This record gives sequence, C-alpha cells and structure tokens, in this order.
Amino acid sequence: MKTVNLVMLVILSLALFSCQNHELKNNGKDELGKLIWKGELRHLISMDEAKAEINLKMERLQKFLDEQNLEGMLFTQVRNVNWITAGLVNTQIVLNKDVGAASLLMMKNGKKYCICNGSEAGRLMEEELKDLGYELKQYSWYEANVVKDIRGDIIKEIAGTSRIGSDINFPGTIVVADAFKSLRYSLTDTEIKRYRWLGEQITEAVAEVCRRIKPGMNEFEIEAITAAELRSRGIFPTVLLIGADERIFKYRHALPGGAEVKNYAMVNVVAEKWGMPIAVTRFVYFGQLPEELRSKLEKTAIVNAYYEAATKPGTVINSIWKECKKWYEEVGYPGEWMNHHQGGAIGYDDREYVMYPGNMNVVQDKQGFAWNPTITGVKVEETIIAYNDSIEVITKSKDWPMINIKLNNKIYPQPGILLKDAYTGKIIPQEIKTISP
Repeated sequence: MKTVNLVMLVILSLALFSCQNHELKNNGKDELGKLIWKGELRHLISMDEAKAEINLKMERLQKFLDEQNLEGMLFTQVRNVNWITAGLVNTQIVLNKDVGAASLLMMKNGKKYCICNGSEAGRLMEEELKDLGYELKQYSWYEANVVKDIRGDIIKEIAGTSRIGSDINFPGTIVVADAFKSLRYSLTDTEIKRYRWLGEQITEAVAEVCRRIKPGMNEFEIEAITAAELRSRGIFPTVLLIGADERIFKYRHALPGGAEVKNYAMVNVVAEKWGMPIAVTRFVYFGQLPEELRSKLEKTAIVNAYYEAATKPGTVINSIWKECKKWYEEVGYPGEWMNHHQGGAIGYDDREYVMYPGNMNVVQDKQGFAWNPTITGVKVEETIIAYNDSIEVITKSKDWPMINIKLNNKIYPQPGILLKDAYTGKIIPQEIKTISP
C-alpha cells in the first residue's frame, strides 16, 4: 500500500509540474525557476565592505604568523577559505567534503597566491579572486597524487625553506589547524550582518516547514521539504534531523526513518551559507498539548535561558560546564544533561567546540554559540551572538509561540511548540507565558 501511495504521489507531482510548466510557457515565459528560487543576491555585502573585513582578518593572521614563527599560512579547508575571503570565494566542489579543490596561500610579506589545477583556475581567478590580489599558481590535475605531489614544489618555489602553516596535511607545510581556529571566533561587523540575514532565512525556512506538516506525512517527505526550503534560499543543509512522535522520545538524533506523523514532529537543522552555519530546532504538535510535554518544554527553555545568561565574554567554558548540572537539577531532571551534548561555540563550523569538562576556551566578544539542552522528548536550540553587555538571538522566529524566561530581571524569550488543530490543520493561537524560575 505504501508503495502504491508513493507511486501515486510521484505521478501527481509530475502532473502538477507538467501543468505548471505548460501554464507558464503559455504565458510567454518560463518562470518555474522563479517559483522555486527565494534567494537573495549571491553576496550580501559590498566589495568595499568585504575588503575591509579581509584587511581586519589579515591583521589577525599577521599576529598569528608572528606567534607561530611562520612566514605564511595556507588555507585549504573550505570554511577557512570562506573566512579569509569574507565569503566571496567558494572552493567546495564535493559538497560533503571540507577539503576544497584549491588552496589560498597568504605570505607574511603581503603576497597572496591561489594554488589549484586547471579545472578550478578559470572560475576562481575570473569570477572570485580577480579583485582580491591573488596570483595564480596552476598545476595539472594529474600532478598531485600519492606517487608525486607537485604542490610541495610550488610551496618551496614561493617560500624557499621558510615555515608555512596549513590547516590540513599539505606537502611542504606544518599543520597548525587547532592553533589557528580561534581566529575565527570573534565575528566582524560584516560577518554579523551576514549571520543575521542567514539566521532569519534559516529560521523562517524551518518555521515554514512546520506550518506545512500534516498528520500522515512521513519523515522522508518532511526532510525533502526542509531541504527544498533551504536550498531555495541558496542555503546548504549540513544536518537534517526529522522525528515523528515516539522516535523523538527514543532518539536524540532522529535521522529520518520513514515514520508517519500522528501528533508530534521535530525539525532540527544546521545549515550554512558563506561557510557560516546556523543551528535551530522547532516542534509542531497536532491537538491538545499533553501536560507532560508542555512541562518538559518549559523546563528545557529554563535551562537554555541559563545557558544564554551565562554566555558572557570572558567566561571560561568549564565554569558553564560546572553550572549546567545544577540547572537540570533545579528543573527536576538531574542527569538529563548526560544524554546529549549541550552544544557550544558556532561560527565557521557546526560547532567550533562543544562544552565538556576541562574545556578552558573563553567566550569571546561577538562570538556565536548554539546551546541545545534536551529533556527526553524536547529540545531547545537557538543560535546566538554573545556581546560584552548582551546576547542576540539570530534565530528569532516571527509569528511563533514563545515562552519568556525571566532571570535576574531580564527576559530570555524561548521558542515554544507550534500547536495545530488535528482536524483542520489551523494554527492554534497561544498566549506568551512568562516564567520566573
């Protein structure tokens, strides 16, 4: 029966596509792409803004080179290429690989090189690097292999015997990826501009999926809709966790398994653009919300508010670790923290680091964080930016049920569960509730 239903769904989808396509062509133009594409311009900032951001990062890099006794730094990880070029350059050909198809070399003397084969050289130099001052060092695709890798000779030609750092194991370089990554933590003003736009777009995409979910839809359908909503905005999903009913309670990481929605659904994503990932989770429930579920969500929201309040520049992550167990105890769920990692820093990696005992990283000004406390069956996950005097939630939902948590006379809004009528599918309005733990 399920196979028959799937076949019918495919046939109906093709028929709908055919009708839409026929209608659009009859109107004199093919606008199907416009119906799908919701994205904005490729780059959100001007070239002048991008160059100013790059100059700030080059200053950080120069200081790093001095500290590490290096004459240059080679970037091959896609996220680092994104970072050093203000999101203007994309070297990611294979979408599930973090190692890009080209490398960018920045020397202490200010010279910059693009090291790549002929497959990438034209596009990168003509469309992305031409205005950023890079010199091309090209090799043939067959000259980089396990028998002979000419890229080491290229590095030697440029740097001689000087020490060159790298973010991957690359011939003629020294791997300094772990030491380098902290340079990404504190966001520039133009990075924050991109991050705000991205947070709004990803959150709205997830909310739109929740509004479209109906009882009887299966997790694979919801996954497809979620991916489409993100890709239609030019955003790439790196995590898609979709759960329905019992699977949400059984599995903290509910990869889509095909279960059909009866009453309860979860959409949990991490998605990125310009190399910058955003994490967000939302839930929808059909019918009257069970008291146990409501209580669990409110208590998880309290824990997340504690995390947000504690995320202050200068705070050592290990001190937050020591406090979090107490927060779970206070809401009546001691030990729940053991069932799932609690999140941590975000920015150019899905988590730059997660919180763990002994983590001595220090919260930076203008640093991104995504905490994700859970109590079995619920999770609260937002992406925030920490400032010296406040936090900014960049995954704030429009027209979404919220719970206000009041801590030390400050309000920390947390996402609630979207309620829909089980028969009509209409959204059930909810009053904003304020809780003072």
